[in-house]
Amino acid sequence: MRLGILGATGWLGGALAARLVAGGWPEARLVLANRSGPRGFPLAEWTDAAAVARADVVVVAVRPEDFPTPGFAPDGLVISFATVWTLDKLRALAPRARIVRAMPNSGAPQGASYTPWVGDVGPGDAELVMKLLSAMGEVVRLTSEDQLDYMAALPGSGMAYPALMAQAMLTHARAFGLPEAVAQRAVQAVVVQAASGLLGRMGDLDAVLDLYRGYRGVTAAGIAAAAPGMAQAMSAALEAAHAKAVDLGR
Repeated sequence: MRLGILGATGWLGGALAARLVAGGWPEARLVLANRSGPRGFPLAEWTDAAAVARADVVVVAVRPEDFPTPGFAPDGLVISFATVWTLDKLRALAPRARIVRAMPNSGAPQGASYTPWVGDVGPGDAELVMKLLSAMGEVVRLTSEDQLDYMAALPGSGMAYPALMAQAMLTHARAFGLPEAVAQRAVQAVVVQAASGLLGRMGDLDAVLDLYRGYRGVTAAGIAAAAPGMAQAMSAALEAAHAKAVDLGR
């Protein structure tokens, strides 16, 4: 089987290729194209977009504004990472292809992506999609494209919302007068290191917060002040991001 990747050195296309090769996919069975020329994967076939589209499986990992590429006329399985390109648009562009849309996030290069996907494909194609995408981390199949748009707003945001929280904390710590290195390290300890303790505990969040509230101390006071505004801000953020994903698809 030949796997073609459009945008093979972008952060998603490159991540998929690298993770697959590290997992044992034969590099010589990769058919790759990008705008800047070959970079890495010396055993792969570097070619143009039209040749990539003739591979058995084609992954579209280019920016939405750079697609469609000249000569894109696949008739096999297509996995698209492009947010703007809905299933209907892709089917109109490639009527003979079997189309899937997927939404990897920024954990892909480390094999830590949470990748939802959607597409009306048979069991064999579905199994292959799961196998390929699982090279980048955990994979879940959704039942509707609207769910995928929402997931673009949630796991698709990657580091954005933690970075926004970290930025707010860092701004406050600087204003308080902490030395820059100390402030950065303190915020990292909260947003990155301490938060890793929540891994696998999404069903226990009330219990985690109740534990802190139960001490009736410093952190409990902070939770009481932040919780109402935090819920409102995150709801507004996710609603705006979901609406933008839907609007882009139009």
